[in-house]
Amino acid sequence: MKTPEQCLDMKDIRSEIDRIDHNVITLLANRFAYVKAASKFKHNATEVQAKERFNSMLEQRKQWASELGLNGDIIKNLYSDLVRYFIDEELKHFNKKEQ
Repeated sequence: MKTPEQCLDMKDIRSEIDRIDHNVITLLANRFAYVKAASKFKHNATEVQAKERFNSMLEQRKQWASELGLNGDIIKNLYSDLVRYFIDEELKHFNKKEQ
């Protein structure tokens, strides 16, 4: 792993960005495994959707992003899309469990 300052050319930069993106996607897959596992602790679709938790989580991610110098609104939107997808998938998993 090279720091941005250690990169000698665009090949190095792109290689490091690809490595980071792969790690991010791996972490998202791990997160999704927890989302699916959470369905066994929920008793109905309302608990799966957890709107209050969803909204507070988005605000927390926005704050974390801002603290790291990122655009909090962009990160909030990114997480909104991501978590809505995860909720839809969790609902599918939950509904299979109920059958």
